[in-house]
Amino acid sequence: MHKFFGLFLLGLLIESAQALPIVEWRYPSFPLRTVFRVPDTISTNVMLRVTRVGNMPVTRNAFLACGPDGTPLPLRVLHAGDGEVALALEAPASRSGFCAVYYGGIPSNAPVTSPETVTDPAPLAIGLISLPSRGIPSSWERLRHMLKSPLGQIRTPYRTADFDGIGREIERHGKGGGVKLAFARSFLLCSREGTYRFAVDCKDAGYVLVDSERVAAWPGEHARGSWQLGGPVSLKAGMHCLEVYNAFNGEIPNLRVGWVTPGGKDVLPLSVPDLVAACEVMDTRAECINRTLQPGFEATPVQSYSFRGVPDVFVSVRFKNITENWVAPGMESFWRFGDGTQSTETNPIHIYRAPDVYKASLEVRDTLGFVAGYSESVDCRQVQHEEFAVSFDMAGLPAVCFGRDKVVPFLRLQGVGPSGVAIDVNWEIQFRSGAVEKGHQEVVPRNQTQMVSLAPAVAGELETLRWSVSHRQARLAGELIRFVRPPFSALPARIEGDRLYDAKGTRLVLVPKEEALASRPAPADPLRHFGRMVCVDDSLAVAGFREPGCEPFDRILARLLQGRLDEVRYVALPPWEQFQESYGPLRKLVDVPAALRLAQADVAILSIGLQDLLAVKDIASFERQVAALSDIVVTSMKIPTVWVTPPPYPSAPDRSRVLAATIRRVAEARGTPVADLFTAFSCASDGRHVFFQDNPLILSDQGHRLVGQQIVRALMGK
Repeated sequence: MHKFFGLFLLGLLIESAQALPIVEWRYPSFPLRTVFRVPDTISTNVMLRVTRVGNMPVTRNAFLACGPDGTPLPLRVLHAGDGEVALALEAPASRSGFCAVYYGGIPSNAPVTSPETVTDPAPLAIGLISLPSRGIPSSWERLRHMLKSPLGQIRTPYRTADFDGIGREIERHGKGGGVKLAFARSFLLCSREGTYRFAVDCKDAGYVLVDSERVAAWPGEHARGSWQLGGPVSLKAGMHCLEVYNAFNGEIPNLRVGWVTPGGKDVLPLSVPDLVAACEVMDTRAECINRTLQPGFEATPVQSYSFRGVPDVFVSVRFKNITENWVAPGMESFWRFGDGTQSTETNPIHIYRAPDVYKASLEVRDTLGFVAGYSESVDCRQVQHEEFAVSFDMAGLPAVCFGRDKVVPFLRLQGVGPSGVAIDVNWEIQFRSGAVEKGHQEVVPRNQTQMVSLAPAVAGELETLRWSVSHRQARLAGELIRFVRPPFSALPARIEGDRLYDAKGTRLVLVPKEEALASRPAPADPLRHFGRMVCVDDSLAVAGFREPGCEPFDRILARLLQGRLDEVRYVALPPWEQFQESYGPLRKLVDVPAALRLAQADVAILSIGLQDLLAVKDIASFERQVAALSDIVVTSMKIPTVWVTPPPYPSAPDRSRVLAATIRRVAEARGTPVADLFTAFSCASDGRHVFFQDNPLILSDQGHRLVGQQIVRALMGK
């Protein structure tokens, strides 16, 4: 019934058209028009983008712009590209109705206006606001975070011909104090496709964005006077949105923005005619003059949210297609959301990455082949956003492992996110063979721990593991994990939980060697000069617990080796309890190298293990940590080392035996000398207990003397 009524109506339209006088169209193959309303905020000129269909000609006389009363409007073609044409229009004096641009289907006797008269004299829209901070933001992320806070408006947005207009406006209305943010927005015309570079020169923090991507930056506090050049960026010929942010402290910013065009070498300041318009008409409807397809849509912001620690604010918008089609029942939809993304769903839900105003457009095509389009501005700034806390970390990777160990990495997600919102998990594993394995998975955060498992692997075959978590191309978390082997190209510098990181913040997995050496080094020359000897200890010479007059083993060493070394320095490792944020057994991998480096050691004496003996039950992990520490000190730092085994503490002789055997096994595999206190104490004729005080973990005076003697024997190769 509906189809019959539609065909009947189409017949009436055709019959009515045949009764009208026949108009001689200028381009009869393209009888199209774009209908729009000019916002009241636009004072003079405006840019309009219209759909370009097929091989539609783009000559000046292919277009006719009319105001609400039908009066022709001055018009100029800015750029013609695939799919759209950018036009510059003079805004009509009266805006009580809709304006229109006709193209293709224009009467051949339509008036033509002079294109030279249409130039935007003020193509920069500029605003000035106060920032809620006394300091200049040191990064773009910090500036984005500050922009999320309530802002004090100093001046309503105004327009100017160049960037110097910001300074002129401040001088006109008074400088004032505090940190201010000047922001400028314009449309930039790239006459040809190619590689461009952008530059900024300003006082304090300055950032340049093209199509929402950062192309130049000069963060922090500084004076102006030189160009700060950004990296190369590929741009297509046509119109691009330029945004500039300059945070400065109470003075005139004197902002400059420039670019290096394809094939050029010098930075050229941006000005007219590079900047062609400050404003764009965003609410438009493209129609076929003699067709029945009338496009339209409704956009409703649903929710706004952010993730803790991430500056981006996401806004979810529901789009409803309300296109009317009098004849054909079915149609295809093609959406452009104004942020570079697209969709072919009928009624999509789209998520924007920032609370801004976007130009969304819909193009529809019915089953008869008729095409029409509609665009509308979507304001995402008024929705109150909610912050969610979600954490991500890569688990299943020991900080230290042998090459033969099998690891089963998995990404652990905790926390709750917005309802139904998925995040993207990506990972890339680089093997030592050169092979690369990539993976991707979508996860919806819920109020429970979730795990994304990666394929198990052998530690010795891995080179790097890189993972990232993102949402709508915004990075939420991620890290690079390097599997390093002796000589370690990077050394542990800090510990977070059970993870090791180097000085640059890269996570490390240490893979020490475990194979025995072919031959053990020859014993040291008894007359050798040892230089500065550093004893790093967590057990043998505990301060405050020695007997009165007890001579600690480091002083005994200095006395016994008199004439063969410059000095002996003693370094006591702090207890693990002082570092609640880190896994205690890993402290030795950071604290010992730091102590040796600070003391400028020529020889290292390592008596490490009492804290492990008291707290650690995983002997396999202890062995790997001792192996890694040995390779760090001997192989990477190139410091000759003597390991000291724990003595047979009366309160834990069996545990002491296991730790002593582990240290001996690691040292022998590397040809490292060992002062074996466990064996020396156990075999002493006067019994083990005389070497300890009443506290079974504290050495007596005899115990310290025996320790010193055993270390000297190890140093001499005896």
